[in-house]
Amino acid sequence: MRLAHNIGNEKHSNYHTREQILACDEPIGFDGVYRNVYKNQDVLRNKSGIMFVMGNYLGSNNEFDLPNVPRVESYCTLAEVKELCNRYDFEIGWHTWSHRNLCSLSQKEIMQEITAPFPTKYLRYPHGAYNDLVVECAQIAGYEKAYAVTQGVPDDPYRLYSNYVDWS
Repeated sequence: MRLAHNIGNEKHSNYHTREQILACDEPIGFDGVYRNVYKNQDVLRNKSGIMFVMGNYLGSNNEFDLPNVPRVESYCTLAEVKELCNRYDFEIGWHTWSHRNLCSLSQKEIMQEITAPFPTKYLRYPHGAYNDLVVECAQIAGYEKAYAVTQGVPDDPYRLYSNYVDWS
């Protein structure tokens, strides 16, 4: 699975152009599901993947992530994400409630963060970070697969990696 955040023509690390999304021939995992994904949804036709949402930020913005992102941008609402998933070949995944680094939390805190308010089979670790306790919690929570970012083990369903959609 390839990783993406935004769709648009901005010149910064969080954006993929419409052309880059169209050229991707692998499933795509959108982290956070920014509103510009909804606005550019026509490029999702004939694509598949997972829309990973963060509970506390549905319909809100990424202000919590400053200065790691170039500017404040809006996320889709859960209704918009569900609409995208119903219209295209995407499923909804969970990216935790607050995007905290799970490796620094207790087992109880991890379980609170990774427990989605709706049924889902897929978890994306915030910042791609996981350790044995985080993996154990993902298994206990009943996820079928859990994704990191650039690290991972191809054959382990709880340590899967996702490289970014090709930037070229």
